[in-house]
Amino acid sequence: MKHRTTATTLLLTAALLAAAAPADARSVPPPGTQVQAPDARARAWRTDSFPAGEATLRSAARVGGRTTWALGDRTVGEGRERTSVDVAYTRDGADGPWRELALPAGVVGGTVTPDGSGGTWVTGSRQGGSVSVSRYRAGHWQTQEAPLPAHAMGGGLNGFATAGDPDDVWAVGYYQPDDYLTFYGVIDHWDGKAWQQVPTPDLGTDYWTLSAVVANGPSDIWASGDVGNEDGWPRPLLLHYDGRSWSRVATPQLDTRPGGLTNLVVVGPNDIWAAGAEIGPSHRDKPTVAHYDGRSWTYQETGIDAGRLYGLVRTPDGVAVVGASLSDGVYRPTGAQLTRRGWEPLDIPQSATSNGRRPAGIVSVAGRLLVIGTDYAGTDDEQVGLPFSLTR
Repeated sequence: MKHRTTATTLLLTAALLAAAAPADARSVPPPGTQVQAPDARARAWRTDSFPAGEATLRSAARVGGRTTWALGDRTVGEGRERTSVDVAYTRDGADGPWRELALPAGVVGGTVTPDGSGGTWVTGSRQGGSVSVSRYRAGHWQTQEAPLPAHAMGGGLNGFATAGDPDDVWAVGYYQPDDYLTFYGVIDHWDGKAWQQVPTPDLGTDYWTLSAVVANGPSDIWASGDVGNEDGWPRPLLLHYDGRSWSRVATPQLDTRPGGLTNLVVVGPNDIWAAGAEIGPSHRDKPTVAHYDGRSWTYQETGIDAGRLYGLVRTPDGVAVVGASLSDGVYRPTGAQLTRRGWEPLDIPQSATSNGRRPAGIVSVAGRLLVIGTDYAGTDDEQVGLPFSLTR
């Protein structure tokens, strides 16, 4: 049975927009509001400069071993001529400088993932019946179209996973059919020659999307996202591929928590982590972290009490997460790391900009953590985003 409510439609629409680009802080603190000062405990973080210029960062990934990519967008033009263009930055090692990488025409830069053989997959969202997927390797770009289902108004891909072979790659995302109140998940597969659409399970609802995918091998692949519920608020969604077909996985500890899972990471065959946020009727976002131990998914308490998580990465002792909360128009960065002593705060320093700091991703390079995101300033009419990078 299909359930359609205004609350679910609005929430999923907002989630899809957030997947395509970070939300701007649309208000500024009232007069006299003090911006949070840098935390003394955060002095271990080193600030790394980006090339000059405004940009809003929305994703990051380590590719080719020691190279990090960061993707985002930049507003250009004035007045009615203002438009958004995609931007990409790269950095070698844990100490190299950030450099801007020119994106050729036709390359949509929203999501970045290694291809498993030293190259990079780049994609995003757009209107129409297919999504542009580009592969960068040895200084050259190759772009092909990944199909969306028939009658799609548009859609996007949010994540890739290589199943042990560069010619066995999965991509997940969403599409909107010719019905403004509906969103469905989409799964595509790369066989070394072309992208092909893969059948998805029937979830019995008009609302579900996929945000991330990881692979332990050709017959052990996971995807995460959110799925509509009868009360109008989506719930976390996890799908599994066993080498034959995709199916939904029961998650009793997550089913009562509204929201979704936007990130996945593999630590081992029976050691998988997911992160996202509870977003529901309480109107108070709270981070969600879940762990799979080979038997079931269980909710994990990280010590972060507010906000959403936008980044998840494997570390020597487990995983680390980053995100932000938004209060009175100011983003406040959050983060935690799983160590042998349990979860410990990352103490990400706040920026000096008026609208705060929003991490967009976290990677591990040469045993060090790298957090990227955007510092926000300006007003409703003149919003300014400045990319930031922190290393420790």
